[in-house]
Amino acid sequence: MFFASHRFFLAITGLALLSGCVAQPAQQNAPNIPHALPIQSTELSVPKHGDFGHYTFALTWQPGFCSGPNDKSCTDSQPLTPLIGLHGLWASRPSDLIQAKLPVTTWWQKGCSVYNASTTAATPQLDTNLSATLASIMPHTRTPLWVHEYQKHASCFGMQATQFFTTAATLRNRFVALPSAQALINSAGHEIEKTTLNQLIERDTGTLPERAVQFQCNKTAQGQRILSQIWFTLKTDSLSKFPRAEAFIKNAHEQDNCPARFLIPQWSTQ
Repeated sequence: MFFASHRFFLAITGLALLSGCVAQPAQQNAPNIPHALPIQSTELSVPKHGDFGHYTFALTWQPGFCSGPNDKSCTDSQPLTPLIGLHGLWASRPSDLIQAKLPVTTWWQKGCSVYNASTTAATPQLDTNLSATLASIMPHTRTPLWVHEYQKHASCFGMQATQFFTTAATLRNRFVALPSAQALINSAGHEIEKTTLNQLIERDTGTLPERAVQFQCNKTAQGQRILSQIWFTLKTDSLSKFPRAEAFIKNAHEQDNCPARFLIPQWSTQ
């Protein structure tokens, strides 16, 4: 369908050369974070419903995300670079919804609309530079993804749109600067073990809590599972520490749907 179907038997070896010997356990106290990475504040102001437990920071592997189900397919305007894109930054259920016993799956599906299902939040106004940035790193879905992300995941919290998207884009750039991200890019077209990818990420971040990093895979017409997203579970008050381990928190929910081994897809050349 979309991607090269050959299997590169040296994929794991290549990744090991890029990021060190992946057979070794992740280092406990020496994350491999580039010194040039700016450690600036990326904390978000949350005027309403701010008592939620964590953020899910979602990055896309663009060729895999755009090959997915119809609601995730991308338009012809989709840029072919960069390969690692931004999906969103999602707050978990606020405490009032937990107390009201709203199922977590309902929150995942509906987001902010659970507070006012009859009204759609207005489209936020962004300056030219930020709009161009989002256009370059977010998937080009049939309806603008950035509008959907703000309306579903930020509007009911009173988050200021420019701050929200600037923070999300900054977090994405910090991950892309890591050796593990470069290793992922260099492995496009080849298969990888999930444990190997986890080890590479933890070599950069330090040892992470359980399920703090989870992967999403789509399926090709031939039934092959391909990487589409990487989800990070982050503390609400520690975004500025990302990608250091102290920014992460354990995720109580198993949301990873990738098998033990999967393809890092390339763009179709057809």
